[in-house]
Amino acid sequence: MTRLIAMEKRSLSFKDILILLCCVLLMATTMGIVNMVLSIFYPIVSLDLEVSRASFSLTGTITAISAMIASLFWGLHYSKKPLQAGMVICIMILGLSFMGMQAATDLYHFYALAMVIGIAYAGSSIIPVSIIVTRHFTSKTGLTLSAALAGSGLGAMVLNPIINTLINNSGWRDGYLLLAVVTLAITLPCGILVTQLTKGETQVRQTPAETATANQAAPLFARAWVWAFLSGAFLAGFTGGAVLANLPTYLKDLNFPVSRVSFVTSAYAASLVIGKFILGFLYDRLGAKAATVVAGLTMALSLALMVVIDAPIMLALMLINIGIGLAIGTVSITWLANYFFSKEDYSKYYGTVQFANSLGIAAGVPIIASALENLANTDLLWISLSLLGVLMGFLFIKSINGNQKEKAAAISSTIEATKRG
Repeated sequence: MTRLIAMEKRSLSFKDILILLCCVLLMATTMGIVNMVLSIFYPIVSLDLEVSRASFSLTGTITAISAMIASLFWGLHYSKKPLQAGMVICIMILGLSFMGMQAATDLYHFYALAMVIGIAYAGSSIIPVSIIVTRHFTSKTGLTLSAALAGSGLGAMVLNPIINTLINNSGWRDGYLLLAVVTLAITLPCGILVTQLTKGETQVRQTPAETATANQAAPLFARAWVWAFLSGAFLAGFTGGAVLANLPTYLKDLNFPVSRVSFVTSAYAASLVIGKFILGFLYDRLGAKAATVVAGLTMALSLALMVVIDAPIMLALMLINIGIGLAIGTVSITWLANYFFSKEDYSKYYGTVQFANSLGIAAGVPIIASALENLANTDLLWISLSLLGVLMGFLFIKSINGNQKEKAAAISSTIEATKRG
């Protein structure tokens, strides 16, 4: 207990900072590239291959689906095996896949590589990084977790203009080659270093007492609070990630000029980075319920404000709120998973949480796109999504309450057993 209190009070050491920096760079060069940089290639490569943009953008869908399914496997794998081998292999495959895209000449080559990228991305990005952060940083978990996850936005902010310039000046093949170099020269060393530094912490070894307790507990997926949590994670993807994917289209539908669209997309990228830090700080200071309420309300408010963002003041207010609100799909679900589950169960079930969130994004993107295209008045869409945001917050609070009651009952049961013994 004395050692734990000392860890809580001490400031970050050089080793801590090095681990956190590696996690930031890992997120920047995995999630940042896959989720925010690869879409830059769609119009250029489709034109060069003489295929429709929709056909080539299907590579993004293939990557998302394969990553979503693979996350279930990687979560279970990392609960039983050390991180280093799987993570390093995935990073190497990711870099070689970008190199393969640089040499690809047919649309189906890209489809095959997109599937491989999804599988490798799931094993090298948020799942292992969140395991490293939540196990190493026993204090300031929210802040360090948000810093690591903010790396994806920082990576996109740095790489997007560089890749854009390179594509325009040298061609798209050099763009993919640069991504391969970045992955093999930055991501790979970071993955090797951080897994080596945290080697003793990321390998969970259950004690006989923990195993007995786990065997006596009800199956996890038989608990109502778990389904409330997974449903909330699904809605976080549906109302957050899916909206973000469709926001540039909505701005064009509002007849925003190109310069204003560029400004807004840059502004919400910056807002997302700042919002993750704010939400992580709130979780450390306010705890599970209060921080989740703030995240849910800002999400709902940002969606409601979409109705009136042609007014500059409302646009600014939306951009302020969306950073914290959208962080519920990354910071909140990761922090809450760490709050709910033991170290053993975190590795085992976090892949399922990611699957639920990714499924929400996969379902939300085409549904929202179709609504924006076919609805004469989109106000109903945004109001409906805002109400779903409120429902999402309610489900997360319900899951927190259910988990807390279960933990309190387990403590009471242990005390009673001790007294009888």
